[in-house]
Amino acid sequence: MRPSEIERLDWSEIDFADKLIHIKAEKSKIAQRRLVLISDNLTAWLAPHSRKAGPVVDFERVIVARRKTCKDANITWSSDVLRHSFASYHLAHFKNAAITANELGHTSPVMLFKHYREVVKPDAAAQWWQVMPPADYGNVLAFDKMASG
Repeated sequence: MRPSEIERLDWSEIDFADKLIHIKAEKSKIAQRRLVLISDNLTAWLAPHSRKAGPVVDFERVIVARRKTCKDANITWSSDVLRHSFASYHLAHFKNAAITANELGHTSPVMLFKHYREVVKPDAAAQWWQVMPPADYGNVLAFDKMASG
């Protein structure tokens, strides 16, 4: 998904039962509705935080935390870095340009071949799809809540 689509995403648009994220046309860069598949590892990361409705991302909080982390680590963060990583790893792992293009909301695989093909080796791609949260991930506490309470 594009960062702007994630920023506008509501929990009511995430369907864990059918493993789909509904990107509404008004929230899409190209003003077209699409469905994004939820992988098993994405389910594991999202499920402990799920709600019936409301924003998925506290955008301001994420931006502040990302800027601080990048400054502390002395790195730069491209706004689409995770989307580009997804495209490269998805194409390398599933080896299906049409499906990868559809997941990204592209109308054809031309962009994929131009930017993402043969960037990631298959072994690394297989590992990407196995990244799971730690066993105690569901017991996450926000530091600001702990400090105030």
